[in-house]
Amino acid sequence: MIVPYRPYALAWQAIYAEGFTLDQIRRRTATLAVGLVSRGMSCLVAYDTRFMGALFARDVEAVLRSYGVRVALAAAPTPLPAVHHALDQRVADCALYVSACNQSYIYNGLALICNDPSGLALDPHSEAPPPQPFPLSGEPNPDSTRDLRGPYLDALQSIVDLDVVRRNSLTIFVDAMNGTTAGMLPTLLGEGGQTRAIEINRDPDPLFGRSAPDPFASSLVRLKKLVRESDSHLGLAISADGTALALVDKHGEQLDPAETALLLAAYLVRQYRQRGPLVVPAPAADSPVAGLPRIGAWEENTGLRIEGLNDPAQRLHQMIFHERNPPIIGATPNGQLIVGRYALYPDAILAGLLCAELVARSGGSLRTLVEAQREQLTKVGG
Repeated sequence: MIVPYRPYALAWQAIYAEGFTLDQIRRRTATLAVGLVSRGMSCLVAYDTRFMGALFARDVEAVLRSYGVRVALAAAPTPLPAVHHALDQRVADCALYVSACNQSYIYNGLALICNDPSGLALDPHSEAPPPQPFPLSGEPNPDSTRDLRGPYLDALQSIVDLDVVRRNSLTIFVDAMNGTTAGMLPTLLGEGGQTRAIEINRDPDPLFGRSAPDPFASSLVRLKKLVRESDSHLGLAISADGTALALVDKHGEQLDPAETALLLAAYLVRQYRQRGPLVVPAPAADSPVAGLPRIGAWEENTGLRIEGLNDPAQRLHQMIFHERNPPIIGATPNGQLIVGRYALYPDAILAGLLCAELVARSGGSLRTLVEAQREQLTKVGG
């Protein structure tokens, strides 16, 4: 189980029609509304690209509002990093995300994002909430909707050196996995530059191609083939909720999350002189760097120390919420990436842009960087 970093204070997931029903959604939302009113808290309601997600979110917003909760509704399907950014900007006191994140398409759920869940609950209320009309037609009230994507994209532009990417004539394939990040990287990378960001699986698909919308639970066959056969510079696959990232090099090889984390951390040290602990998972057994026999040499070369190999999620949670010592990079086995200087939650869009920046500064050769790092990590002796 992944331990969240800005916590899902409360979460519930169920299979469509079996447990995820309109009655259950309303009952659980009503229970939450009672707690929010008692604490005087406002709530942001957001959703992903799952089946009827927008309509479920509008019904949730209607239930919260009927109880007197101050509520805002996302104007479009929204990746989790953008929801977190909105909370950082104090759009609301908490957020209720209508999503099962990167689970199979047969699931949906509710996740409450809140730093202090005291007095809040998502369990079904003992009494049914007042009936609410399910908004099958018409548009939501524009006064209650918020654009979460625009401010988030603006924040990314202030962090990443997009100009160095745009002027290096790169070709980057982006697999949006039919999720919430569709259009974001082409918008950021394709404005007035020479780099081409070509997006696949960009159209919303509630079935996610009938697979889990997670880059490490999917074969990424199409992305790997496109990157390899077009001789492009980089492939990026981003999970449906925007938290997990997979890199594909020009040979069509998908990098292990630990390798990606090491590459990014070394780059942040070299380019931006950042420092801090590095939290990575142990590489998969079939990874070219399984065992990492030369960790000591890598640490000495970069000036970083590696932690959390056995339980990276728990170590990240402890570091952020108890030690207040953010990691330079934090990674989990399913590819969730935290770039600690900028965000204390998984953000695959930010991490992907930094990977593009890294490749641009290296002359467009991710493969050369990967091979050099592997040599350092696996070479015996000296």
